[in-house]
Amino acid sequence: MELSSVFSKTEKGQDEVSTRAHRLPSRVRAMLIMIDGHRTGEQLLALCTSSAEGKRQLAQLLNGGFVQQLSASTAAATPALLPDEDISLAKSYVIRTLYELLGSEALALVRVIEKAETVDELRRHFGQLHVALSAVPDRKKVEQFLEKVELVLD
Repeated sequence: MELSSVFSKTEKGQDEVSTRAHRLPSRVRAMLIMIDGHRTGEQLLALCTSSAEGKRQLAQLLNGGFVQQLSASTAAATPALLPDEDISLAKSYVIRTLYELLGSEALALVRVIEKAETVDELRRHFGQLHVALSAVPDRKKVEQFLEKVELVLD
Protein backbone atom coordinates (compact mmCIF):
# COMPACT_ATOMS: atom_id res chain seq x y z
CA MET A 1 0.00 0.00 0.00
CA GLU A 2 1.48 3.33 -1.09
CA LEU A 3 0.37 6.09 1.30
CA SER A 4 1.29 8.86 -1.13
CA SER A 5 -1.36 7.49 -3.51
CA VAL A 6 -4.87 8.86 -3.68
CA PHE A 7 -7.58 6.43 -2.59
CA SER A 8 -11.11 6.17 -3.99
CA LYS A 9 -14.11 4.02 -3.25
CA THR A 10 -14.90 1.09 -5.51
CA GLU A 11 -18.47 0.20 -6.40
CA LYS A 12 -18.43 -2.19 -3.43
CA GLY A 13 -17.28 0.65 -1.17
CA GLN A 14 -20.01 2.99 -2.42
CA ASP A 15 -22.54 0.23 -1.85
CA GLU A 16 -21.31 -0.25 1.73
CA VAL A 17 -21.70 3.46 2.48
CA SER A 18 -25.27 3.38 1.18
CA THR A 19 -26.49 0.05 2.54
CA ARG A 20 -24.08 -1.17 5.27
CA ALA A 21 -24.45 -4.58 3.64
CA HIS A 22 -20.99 -5.76 4.71
CA ARG A 23 -21.36 -4.55 8.30
CA LEU A 24 -17.93 -2.97 8.57
CA PRO A 25 -16.82 -1.95 12.06
CA SER A 26 -17.74 1.68 12.78
CA ARG A 27 -14.17 3.04 12.67
CA VAL A 28 -13.42 1.24 9.41
CA ARG A 29 -16.67 2.56 7.95
CA ALA A 30 -15.76 6.08 9.09
CA MET A 31 -12.47 5.74 7.20
CA LEU A 32 -14.39 4.54 4.14
CA ILE A 33 -16.66 7.60 4.31
CA MET A 34 -13.63 9.94 4.39
CA ILE A 35 -12.18 8.42 1.23
CA ASP A 36 -13.19 10.77 -1.55
CA GLY A 37 -10.90 10.14 -4.52
CA HIS A 38 -8.85 13.25 -3.71
CA ARG A 39 -7.13 12.51 -0.40
CA THR A 40 -3.90 10.55 -0.19
CA GLY A 41 -3.33 7.79 2.32
CA GLU A 42 -1.12 10.20 4.28
CA GLN A 43 -3.95 12.77 4.45
CA LEU A 44 -6.40 10.11 5.58
CA LEU A 45 -4.03 8.90 8.30
CA ALA A 46 -3.69 12.47 9.56
CA LEU A 47 -7.43 12.35 10.35
CA CYS A 48 -7.07 9.26 12.54
CA THR A 49 -6.37 9.16 16.25
CA SER A 50 -3.63 6.59 15.62
CA SER A 51 -1.54 6.24 12.49
CA ALA A 52 -1.13 2.50 13.08
CA GLU A 53 -4.88 2.02 13.46
CA GLY A 54 -5.52 4.14 10.36
CA LYS A 55 -3.09 2.00 8.35
CA ARG A 56 -4.89 -1.17 9.48
CA GLN A 57 -8.27 0.30 8.55
CA LEU A 58 -7.05 1.43 5.14
CA ALA A 59 -5.45 -1.97 4.52
CA GLN A 60 -8.69 -3.72 5.52
CA LEU A 61 -10.66 -1.56 3.06
CA LEU A 62 -8.10 -2.13 0.30
CA ASN A 63 -7.91 -5.89 0.87
CA GLY A 64 -11.69 -6.14 1.09
CA GLY A 65 -12.14 -4.43 -2.27
CA PHE A 66 -13.91 -1.38 -0.80
CA VAL A 67 -11.26 1.08 -2.02
CA GLN A 68 -8.57 1.29 -4.64
CA GLN A 69 -5.31 3.18 -5.02
CA LEU A 70 -5.16 5.64 -7.88
CA SER A 71 -2.06 6.62 -9.75
CA ALA A 72 -1.26 10.34 -9.82
CA SER A 73 -2.54 10.67 -13.41
CA THR A 74 -5.77 8.79 -12.64
CA ALA A 75 -6.42 10.87 -9.52
CA ALA A 76 -6.00 14.11 -11.45
CA ALA A 77 -8.50 12.91 -14.06
CA THR A 78 -11.11 11.75 -11.51
CA PRO A 79 -13.96 14.25 -11.34
CA ALA A 80 -15.03 15.59 -7.98
CA LEU A 81 -18.10 14.05 -6.39
CA LEU A 82 -21.36 15.75 -7.10
CA PRO A 83 -22.69 17.92 -4.27
CA ASP A 84 -25.61 15.51 -3.71
CA GLU A 85 -23.18 12.64 -3.12
CA ASP A 86 -21.04 14.73 -0.77
CA ILE A 87 -24.00 15.79 1.35
CA SER A 88 -25.40 12.27 1.66
CA LEU A 89 -22.08 10.90 2.90
CA ALA A 90 -21.60 13.79 5.31
CA LYS A 91 -25.15 13.52 6.61
CA SER A 92 -24.80 9.78 7.10
CA TYR A 93 -21.58 10.23 9.05
CA VAL A 94 -22.96 13.06 11.20
CA ILE A 95 -26.19 11.21 11.99
CA ARG A 96 -24.48 7.94 12.88
CA THR A 97 -21.96 9.67 15.10
CA LEU A 98 -24.62 11.78 16.81
CA TYR A 99 -26.47 8.62 17.77
CA GLU A 100 -23.21 7.11 19.06
CA LEU A 101 -22.42 10.19 21.15
CA LEU A 102 -25.89 11.29 22.28
CA GLY A 103 -28.10 8.21 21.99
CA SER A 104 -31.81 9.00 21.85
CA GLU A 105 -31.12 12.66 22.69
CA ALA A 106 -29.82 13.04 19.11
CA LEU A 107 -33.26 12.52 17.56
CA ALA A 108 -34.34 16.19 17.27
CA LEU A 109 -31.02 17.28 15.75
CA VAL A 110 -30.96 14.26 13.43
CA ARG A 111 -34.36 15.27 12.03
CA VAL A 112 -33.03 18.74 11.24
CA ILE A 113 -29.87 17.36 9.62
CA GLU A 114 -31.83 14.87 7.51
CA LYS A 115 -33.66 17.81 5.90
CA ALA A 116 -30.42 19.51 4.79
CA GLU A 117 -29.99 19.30 1.03
CA THR A 118 -26.77 21.25 0.53
CA VAL A 119 -23.44 21.53 2.29
CA ASP A 120 -24.31 25.12 3.26
CA GLU A 121 -27.58 24.00 4.86
CA LEU A 122 -25.71 21.35 6.81
CA ARG A 123 -23.13 23.89 7.97
CA ARG A 124 -25.92 26.17 9.24
CA HIS A 125 -26.76 23.52 11.84
CA PHE A 126 -23.24 23.42 13.29
CA GLY A 127 -24.23 25.81 16.09
CA GLN A 128 -26.93 23.38 17.20
CA LEU A 129 -24.46 20.55 16.79
CA HIS A 130 -21.92 22.23 19.09
CA VAL A 131 -24.57 22.97 21.72
CA ALA A 132 -25.88 19.39 21.69
CA LEU A 133 -22.37 17.96 21.94
CA SER A 134 -21.41 20.20 24.85
CA ALA A 135 -23.10 17.68 27.18
CA VAL A 136 -20.94 14.77 25.98
CA PRO A 137 -18.32 13.95 28.63
CA ASP A 138 -15.74 12.52 26.19
CA ARG A 139 -14.41 15.81 24.80
CA LYS A 140 -11.72 14.04 22.77
CA LYS A 141 -14.31 12.10 20.77
CA VAL A 142 -16.35 15.25 20.25
CA GLU A 143 -13.34 17.22 18.97
CA GLN A 144 -12.30 14.39 16.64
CA PHE A 145 -15.84 14.16 15.31
CA LEU A 146 -16.06 17.91 14.66
CA GLU A 147 -12.66 17.92 12.92
CA LYS A 148 -13.68 15.03 10.66
CA VAL A 149 -16.99 16.67 9.79
CA GLU A 150 -15.16 19.83 8.73
CA LEU A 151 -12.80 17.78 6.55
CA VAL A 152 -15.63 15.80 4.98
CA LEU A 153 -17.46 19.01 4.08
CA ASP A 154 -14.41 20.78 2.59
